[in-house]
Order: sequence, then C-alpha cells, then structure tokens
Amino acid sequence: MQEWTDALVAWLIQRRSGLLLICLLLALCVAGGLPRTGFDTSLGVLLTRSDPYLAERDRMAEAFPAPVELSFALLPDDGTVFTANTLLALADLNREFRQLPGAVSMNSIVQWQSPFGDFSLFPRVLTAQNIPDAAAIADARERVRKDPFLFGSYVSSDEALALTSIRLNTRNLDRGESAALVAAADTLRDSLQARYPDIRILVNSEAHYEQSNRDAMLDDLMYLLPVVLLLCTAVICYSFRSLLLGACILVVALITVLMTVGTLAWAGWSFNTISVMAPLVVVTIAVADSVHIVSLFRQHVLAGGSPQTAMQASLRINLRPITLATITTFTGFAALNLASAPAVSSFGSVVAVGVAFAYFLTLALLPALVLLVPVSRIGNTGGMSVIPTLLRACEWLALRHGRALLIGTTGLGLLALVLSFRNTTDFDRGSFISEDSPLHEYYSTVQEHLDRGTQLGFGVEVADEFGLVSPDRLRRLDEFSTWLREQDGVTGVASLVEVVKTVHQIMRDDAPEAFVIPDTEAEIEDALFNYTVAQASDFTIDTLVNEDFTLMRLFVTTDIDSNQALLALSDHIDAEFTRRFPDARLLHGSGTLLFARMDHAVTLELLQGYGVSLALITLTLVLGMGSLYYGLLSMLPNLLPAVLVFGTWGLFVGRLDPFVMMLFSISIGLVVDDTVHMLSTYHTARRDGLKADAAIARALHRAGPALVITTVVLALGTCVLIAASTLYFQQAATLLVPIVVVALVLDLTFFPALLMRIDRTARPNDGNG
Repeated sequence: MQEWTDALVAWLIQRRSGLLLICLLLALCVAGGLPRTGFDTSLGVLLTRSDPYLAERDRMAEAFPAPVELSFALLPDDGTVFTANTLLALADLNREFRQLPGAVSMNSIVQWQSPFGDFSLFPRVLTAQNIPDAAAIADARERVRKDPFLFGSYVSSDEALALTSIRLNTRNLDRGESAALVAAADTLRDSLQARYPDIRILVNSEAHYEQSNRDAMLDDLMYLLPVVLLLCTAVICYSFRSLLLGACILVVALITVLMTVGTLAWAGWSFNTISVMAPLVVVTIAVADSVHIVSLFRQHVLAGGSPQTAMQASLRINLRPITLATITTFTGFAALNLASAPAVSSFGSVVAVGVAFAYFLTLALLPALVLLVPVSRIGNTGGMSVIPTLLRACEWLALRHGRALLIGTTGLGLLALVLSFRNTTDFDRGSFISEDSPLHEYYSTVQEHLDRGTQLGFGVEVADEFGLVSPDRLRRLDEFSTWLREQDGVTGVASLVEVVKTVHQIMRDDAPEAFVIPDTEAEIEDALFNYTVAQASDFTIDTLVNEDFTLMRLFVTTDIDSNQALLALSDHIDAEFTRRFPDARLLHGSGTLLFARMDHAVTLELLQGYGVSLALITLTLVLGMGSLYYGLLSMLPNLLPAVLVFGTWGLFVGRLDPFVMMLFSISIGLVVDDTVHMLSTYHTARRDGLKADAAIARALHRAGPALVITTVVLALGTCVLIAASTLYFQQAATLLVPIVVVALVLDLTFFPALLMRIDRTARPNDGNG
C-alpha cells in the first residue's frame, strides 16, 4: 500500500505541469455550461414522492384543472376599506384588470360572482363622477358583513384589508408567460399606487412566488458565494502568512465550484430552493482538502526542506486521510438521495459531485500551483499564533483530565439526546421567501388581517357511471357533511350536495323544507340542469363533479393552523368515510395535506438516510484503517456534535423546518473530515511504535493546525448564510455553525481522551490499537 502511495505521489509531482494544463482546459470546457444553469422554484420539488397522497392529488388536478389566479390586497391608511377612496380604487382595478395577459374575471367586494350569478355592491358603476354618499356606503358595508361569501374572504373582519381575486383563462404558464404576468401585474399595481398613495397595494400569484424564489437564489449565489470565497481566502492568507498560498487555495475552490455547476448545467440539472446552497458547501470542502495539503507542505518548508520534497511529504502523509475523508463525505451527501423529495436528493447529488471534483483538483491542480510559489513567499513561522497554545491546552486537558472529560461529555450527550426529542418540525412555505421581497410583505400582511382558514380538498370516487346522482348516495354524503360540520376546527363544508339542495329549494319557491336531497334521480338531474343554465363562469358544474359523475370534490374549511392537528382531522375523516361509504373511495386532493404530511415523511427519510450514511462511513473507516476497533471508535465524535446542538435547540427553541433535519447528514459529511485526519495521524504514530500519549501529541500538533484553520473557514463560510434572504438558510446556518465548532472541540479534546482511555493497554505495534 505504501509503495502504491509513493508511486502515485511521485507521478503527481513529476506530471504536475501537464496536470495543470489538463485541469485548466477541462475547467474552461465545463464552465461553458454555466449559461445553461436552470432554476426550479416550484414548491413541488419539496414534496416527497413516496407519499401515496401525491398520486391522489395529481388525479384530482387532472380531473379538475385549476386556472391560474392572481390577488391584489389593498390596505388604506385610514384603517377601513369602506371609504369612497378605497372603493374607487377597487372599481378602477375592476375596470383595468384585463390589462393582465389572459385575465377573464375578478372578484372583490365591489363586484363578484357567486355560484348563482353576478352581483355588484352598488346599482351604478363607481367612477370619480359617481361617488356614493355616506349612507350608501354604510348600507353597502352592512350588506357585505352579512354576506358569508364576501366577509372574511374579500374583506377582513377588522375591515382594514380588501382582497381581490383575478382569474386567468389558462391553467399553466411557462417561464416567459410567468415573467410577462408578473411584469404586467406589477405595472398595474404601480399605476394604482400612484393614483392612490394613501392605500398600500400588494400583489401575489404563483408566478410572483416563483420569481421571488428565483431572485432570492440568484442574489444568494451572486453575493454570498464571493463573500464565502473571500473570507476563506483571508483566513488562509493570515494563517499561513502568505497571499500566494491563499490564492492557490482560492483558485482550487473556485474551479471546483465552476466545474461542479458547469457539469450539472451540461447534464440539464436545475437548482432549487434547497440545492442552491450546495455550491457554498462545495467551497468549504474544497478549501478544507487544500488546507491539509498546504499546512504540512508549509511545515516541512519552514523546517528547511525543499518545496518539492515538502510537497511529496505532505501528499504522502495526507493521501490516505484525504481519500478516506472524500469517500466518507461523498457517502454522507450521496445518502441524501435516499430521500424521495427532489429538493433533498438534488442537494446531495450536487455536493457529492463537488466533493469528487474537490478531491481530483486537490491532487492534480493544487501541487502544481503551490510549487509555482517562490520559497520566499511561502510565509514565516507566524500566522495564527494562538493555534499552538490552543493545541497545548487540548493536549493537557485530554491527558490530565481525560476521565472527567469523558464522563462530562457523555452525560451532556445523553441529556442532549433526550432534549432533542422536544424538537417539532413544521413546514412553512414562507421560510423560502426572501424577507425583503414584496411577496413576503403580502403574505405577512394578509395573514395578519385575514383569517380565511385552511381549506382541505377531497375527492369522492365511485365505480358506477353516474353513481353520484343516486339519491341514496347523495343523502349519505349530506349526512356525512353534517357530521363534518360538527367536528372541532371545521368551519365549513361544500360540495355538489349543497348545490343540489339549494337549486331544489329555489325550484320550490324557496320553501325551507325543500332544502333537501330530492327523492328521485330525475329530480336531481333536473336540479343540476337548471344549475348549468344559470351557472356563473367561475362556478361551473365541471368544477364540482366530472363528466360521468364518478368523481366529485368535497371542500372542508378549518380554522386549524397546526400541521399535526390537520393530520389528526384528516385521519378522523378517513376513518368515518370508510365506515359510512364501503362503496366509495376518498381521495386526498389537497396540497395543504401533502405539505402537512411532508413534515413527518421528510424527517423520517432524512433520518433513515443519516443512518445509512453513518453505517457506510463507519464501514469505510474500518476498511481504510484496517481496524474494526478504530472504525467504530471514530463514530462517537461524529455523532455527538449534532446531538448536542439539536438538544440545545430543543431546550430553547423547539421548532424546526423539516428540511433543516438535513443537517444531520450534512454535519457528519463535514465533521468526519477532522476525525479522519486525527485518527489517521494517531494510527500511523502507533504503528511507528509511539505510546498512546506520544501518538496523541503528534496527532494534535501535526493535524491540529489544519483542523483549526478548516473549522474557522467552515464556520465563517456558514455564518455568511445567516445573511441569506430566506429564513430556511438562516436557521440552517444558526445550527450548522455550532455543530462544526463543537465537532472541532470534541476532536481535539474528547476524542484524544477516548483514545487514551480505551487504547492505554494496546501494544504500540498493534495496528488494531
């Protein structure tokens, strides 16, 4: 094995000029794909593909395709929408909304459609020349407050916000059409805002959401990635007291990112709201690999060795730990592909590709660049003078107080493990919206003033054609709807049943006793026919039931805002429906339910992936070290950091975005690097005949400086994410920074103490410790 290592190191040094040229040419070719980089900003990439409800949602979407909609929110400065000024603004919007491409209808308190026709708040069209007086506005206000279709939906209960809903004549928008819609809507908003400066006007649509996500992604990549690169370079230059050595590492990191993104662009991959963070992780990994090589190279040069000899020594010592660290890091991130959510799996794939490029460039490009640096510019023995002092303190702590350190750390770990179960996951789509964007203002404002509840969409499917016009089945559905209204948290139920009963009552001169399901299929068909004659364009019969009457929609509105409570209600509905309808099937067509279930599904899949990656990383270290003993022992300092940090979070905060659970796999993929270098250096020293305490000292002082520098680089690079535009990245950074810092502390104190305690009686020449 050592002969193979020496031969490879000699070849890398001898062929460095050719390898340098190959790397640069390859980088230029791959970077040509950068303009092809795509972004997928849809929420669908976050959903777990393993959820059976996803197929049901798609089945409902295919049967009842929803048109594209857009909303305007108006908030007058005087605190009430029932003023002439605000009503005129709504009237202007009602006249001008058709400037939006494809817009066909608009609902607001000024003019709206209900299932039974078109209505207006005032008998005459509102204009600057036709302004209603105070009495007319007061009457209109009372009419709106009594209309359940309007009050609470198109005007808030505090009357401080008016909402409009604009429907387009299309069901899907491509990227160009989305951009055109956003531009037209923003232009219309700005025009209204100029005419009505005392009214705050906000706009929202799915196209706005996707554009806001795309802008946030580009902003984070354009501004945060350069900051990460510059911070990493600054720390390295200061640590090594060499601007040129820092530049060499910067070039390797930059080319690593370019080749990673370029390769994925050529392959047709698109970055999403999660994987856009991957290039920042790739930078830190590339820097960490390079720092280990440069650190030992510099130590040998300052000790009097020639640059070429120093590079050979550094590569010879680092080749095994860097290879093992690459394999374990690659495994940790590749295991994210076990998650069925495309956002998670693509993040793992992007970083895994970056890890591979970082390894290749660290061995093929870095030596050639570093050996171009004149000896006089390699730096002096200064640098971060605190590092030797820190390492001596760690050595003293591990050797003199190892027992207390082990007991204390183990106790904290067990306590943190218990506290970590206090964490609950709760997905919020707002966590992926830039806090500085107008869209974030829209969501927060509407949520503050308007509580329209959470709507769950279901589908009732029967096997027999026209089975949903059966009086018996509709009557049972009516009884089921009555049961639903009696459940805690349910505020409304709507379906074909209410349409049939209402039309039947109207056909019988609005007699109260006629608000029932008719006794015969002929009467039901007659009621449905009469509805289709008078139906409004926004409430056609085909939005409620399919053509052959085998599938109908059932809407349940709730005032529940907890995902767990929504899932409990859904399970209760499932059980009751199954009991009442053995001849029908309940489909779950609500995206709300999918995202609520995603909390549990994503968490479970990520923890399963974490377990698989942990097992594979352990196996890699066992094989790489040739020792089951050392391989198993190395897992403790890799498990503890995440447990300690998540336990602390559970004690003081307790709420997590489910995708933050990715940090378990991310953290082990990052922190295992430190453990590998410490263990490899210690293992080599033991095989060279050193006693355990001397081997600990060598490992700390040889591998320790690079570990400290890489951790500082990683922590600073991750801290930059706290300045990201989305709450998700801010929360991820808040957890990841302490994880990597705690990992360093444990690798420099707890792990040496553990090795000393367990390895004390081992023979120095025993490879298994």
